Amino acid sequence: MKSHDYWQKQHQNYSTYDWITKPTIFAEQIVNLLPKNGKLIDLGAGQGQDSRFFAQNNFQVTSTDFTQDALDISRNKSNNLEIDYKNVDLTKPLPFDDSSFDIVYSHLSLHYFDNITTQNIFNEIHRILKKNGILAILVNTINDPEVAESEKIEEGYFLSPVGIKKRFFPVKYLRQLIGDRYQIEILDENGETYKDSIKNLIRFVGKKI
Repeated sequence: MKSHDYWQKQHQNYSTYDWITKPTIFAEQIVNLLPKNGKLIDLGAGQGQDSRFFAQNNFQVTSTDFTQDALDISRNKSNNLEIDYKNVDLTKPLPFDDSSFDIVYSHLSLHYFDNITTQNIFNEIHRILKKNGILAILVNTINDPEVAESEKIEEGYFLSPVGIKKRFFPVKYLRQLIGDRYQIEILDENGETYKDSIKNLIRFVGKKI
């Protein structure tokens, strides 16, 4: 299944649920750890509920996604909030200058890539983040029951039953990606969402050294 087609259908499905209109649990948990009024980029923002939440809390928000459908839905829900919407493919170099943002934020959008691409994405995130800036991300866990139902492609990377490739993170792998480039504020397996029953997603919040 092509990922654009998959996500187009997913966004149509998500629109039927009430949780799609409110900020995620993760966003509300970490908002007070972020630099006040900072420039924030939301990577893989989907329908933009967290982008709107951060804009309402006086952050300067750039909301990105690789599907135009999601961006259009998000823009239509913006209620005149000042949000910069950009179509961004995470598999390519990010179209932003070095040290452009005070905060890089991602809610369940960084776990769809092979190892090399994932490393490149984390390098790009580090590049566009200002010194002392905050990286805040929520990612899949290797302890997800879906792993057992999926076909292994490479270590930690699987083809799911619905035909989408997903990475499931061990904490050790995330630590390797982070390296010594961040001062860790949060790194645990206590993440959860409104849409799934799993409650051990990996949360990371760190300050760029």
